[in-house]
Amino acid sequence: MPKLAHGPAFSRVSPPKVLVAGALSIVLTSSSLLAITPAAHAQEELKPRCTFETCDNNAEGSSKDGYLRVSVWGTGITAGEDGYEIPGNNTWVRPPCYRFELWSGKEAWEKRDWHQNPFGTNELTLEDLEEHKDDEDGRWWHKRCSQQNFNGTIDEYAEYLDEWWENTPTVYVEAGDPEPVPDIPPEFLLEIAHDAMRLPDPDVSWNPQRQGDGATLVNIPTWFWLDDGPVELDVHAEAAGHRATVEATLSEMGFSAATAESVTCDGFGIAWAPGASSDCNLTFQRSSANQPGQVTQVSARSFWSVDWSYNGEPQGPLDPQTTEAQFAVPVAEVQARVIG
Repeated sequence: MPKLAHGPAFSRVSPPKVLVAGALSIVLTSSSLLAITPAAHAQEELKPRCTFETCDNNAEGSSKDGYLRVSVWGTGITAGEDGYEIPGNNTWVRPPCYRFELWSGKEAWEKRDWHQNPFGTNELTLEDLEEHKDDEDGRWWHKRCSQQNFNGTIDEYAEYLDEWWENTPTVYVEAGDPEPVPDIPPEFLLEIAHDAMRLPDPDVSWNPQRQGDGATLVNIPTWFWLDDGPVELDVHAEAAGHRATVEATLSEMGFSAATAESVTCDGFGIAWAPGASSDCNLTFQRSSANQPGQVTQVSARSFWSVDWSYNGEPQGPLDPQTTEAQFAVPVAEVQARVIG
């Protein structure tokens, strides 16, 4: 089953730019971003204890080593208006900007002569460092950003980075206290929900269907509709008290065959019933008796409109999506016998 593609505003940009701190070397880029490389000793300390693939999905807590625990789940409504749950799971992801565990209070104090403080920023004073100078168990959590984890343009990344860096201080965490929870931009949760959504192939029925082989008839309108399956899907991605929801609604269906004129129908069609009417039909011009398997191949396309919301507030439409499936329909001729 196909999955939703990335929204148009969130194409990945390369090469990645990384912002960290320690003993710093700074390079100005043409986009006015800072690409900052940590000293060798800081590289060792920055190695995560787990990654997106290796973090225990069942581990306790909402953050770990700069990774954020994201819960993903969904709901759906079928053509028969039955509601159902899409099983959820937890995964660990690293957002574009986060704090990472660096030095103990004692280690940071011992490095205080590096440009007046070891973090290379003006936000901490010597008095801040001195407050924890004898603590070997607590840790300073400093800041790091990577464009590799940001799906957007360089300008969008620069704007996000500047705002996050200005509003996110380096903090000290006492031994036994919880780790700082990373900030997560709405678009980051959107992408996780977007990628988790699976749109189903249509399960189609038709009328007339001859008893025994299910054949319809030549030159008689054959009525098509979605027999079963979801027509509305909501997928949620939630982390740190924030939630992005992607909502997909089946808006149209289309049917085509080599021996019939194509048709596009609003919604998912109407199940045949005596006295009902529908314009969602194909009229086959030839039987399938001479076709492989004595069936005619029909293509069914489902057109989905897609929107998203953040913390319950609508954020607008995303690119519409289409799924397509092939199915076989026997087409028979009506045999008439003239009695003289």
